Amino acid sequence: MKRRNFLKNIASTGIALPLTMGFPSLRAFGKMPENSPFARALLSSNDRIMIMIRLSGGNDGLNTIIPYTNAEYYKAREADSLAIKAEEVIKLSGSSTMGLHPKLAPLAALWDKKQMAIVQNVGYPNQNLSHFRSTDIWLSGSDANVFENAGWYAKYLEDMHPEFPETMPAEPFAIELGTSLSTTSIGEKNNMGIAVSSLDFIPDAPNDNPVAQTHAGDEELYVREIIRQSNVFSNAIVEAGKKVLQNKVTYPTNNGLAQGLAAIARLIAAGMKTQMYIINVGGYDTHTNQLTAQATLHENFANAVAAFHNDAELFGFADKVVTMTISEFGRRVVSNGTGTDHGSAAPILVFGNNVKGGFYGSDPNLTDLEGPGNIKMQYDFRQVYASVLGQWYGAAESSISPNALPRYFEQIPLFTSMATSVFETNGIEQYFSVGQNYPNPAHAHTSIPIYGVVSGMEAELTIATMDGRTIAKHRIMPGQHFVDISTQELPSGNYMIVLQSGRLGSSKIMTVVK
Repeated sequence: MKRRNFLKNIASTGIALPLTMGFPSLRAFGKMPENSPFARALLSSNDRIMIMIRLSGGNDGLNTIIPYTNAEYYKAREADSLAIKAEEVIKLSGSSTMGLHPKLAPLAALWDKKQMAIVQNVGYPNQNLSHFRSTDIWLSGSDANVFENAGWYAKYLEDMHPEFPETMPAEPFAIELGTSLSTTSIGEKNNMGIAVSSLDFIPDAPNDNPVAQTHAGDEELYVREIIRQSNVFSNAIVEAGKKVLQNKVTYPTNNGLAQGLAAIARLIAAGMKTQMYIINVGGYDTHTNQLTAQATLHENFANAVAAFHNDAELFGFADKVVTMTISEFGRRVVSNGTGTDHGSAAPILVFGNNVKGGFYGSDPNLTDLEGPGNIKMQYDFRQVYASVLGQWYGAAESSISPNALPRYFEQIPLFTSMATSVFETNGIEQYFSVGQNYPNPAHAHTSIPIYGVVSGMEAELTIATMDGRTIAKHRIMPGQHFVDISTQELPSGNYMIVLQSGRLGSSKIMTVVK
């Protein structure tokens, strides 16, 4: 069996002076080779977290973000009573034509705070209408005519962490809630994530008995190594799950998505460094009984997402987490009687404090359709992925394409704050970034790595409270440094570390615990 297929088959194993006084001390460190494992890991390290919610089955976008002033929408659906009445639609500021399904009302508060983005008409060229094939395309990031077994996010991670698995992090790169690992987290060479069904499972113990000196024995040793690697991550998840046993808000019951997000919130609050969480929600293949079925799905989704983001605010990690939806396709414009059939383009929803809220793209054109009555694509879904990697995670273009994605895709300006700024000088990519302080949480002191400040550049390091009150500002000279600071006089809580130079910016969250 090829190692690549083997990985996919076993993916379910479950297996100093106070800050307010003067300059802090600076310790210079030598320039590291750009391609060294440590340098690449350092450059990619940030505390940004993405939660991807897969709406499996093909969510109907027209009955999610509703064109309530478009006569063609009502012409196509009103006869079968699938159209949402205009007076029931939740109106959205910034648009006089598009609104939310009434069961999505809990999301309106996020929209009003400009913490919700709607990317219209997302799909890909030559749309495949098979659930299985289209899901593969979305999870791999491949073209419709290319069969790819590795996922876009896993390929990015493999590029950023070539030392893995010989050198393993203490916590998994990605966590999927469920019994199996999706393509998103499976790389060309290694599994880059772990699937868990609960936070209190018992990791499998590998057999340590001698094996036969045969091909079968070699396969057995490989299985044991995979289990050992999985257990490193499994144990980390179990221990994190023990640290925070209760959420700050009450999540809806009888709502699988809500319970999954509640578990993720506790892991993040416990200090897990995992940067990607994936949850699959089924039921969106609404060929029949769509009006009732989708209403229930929307209600569960909205209540779960709203509860999570309220929880994130109360826990204090709201600034470092973003939630995003994907679905393998949308639905056709015209109903089939009581439901809708497989279609093409549909909206993607993005939530978070650092999201540039609002509409992206134009209203769906319901008269200029393609194929059997499908909405034309305006944004390729890989533009969204490129934006996540480049803006949210701070990846350089060289790590996005052709590693994670097959070629260059224009990014959409979805985020207000970039983790790492990348610019060019003398034809060479430079990274302008503040690294995560260590130790974090800090008690009496901590050290902040700074890199990418080049000759002729003036940079400023700011330490501020989460409500924007500046505690200290420091001028940063060219070079790469560690900034040592005392936290003895700071109360417990979260603080922003911001490195700024002109239009370039980078930030981290620092936690102080007394």
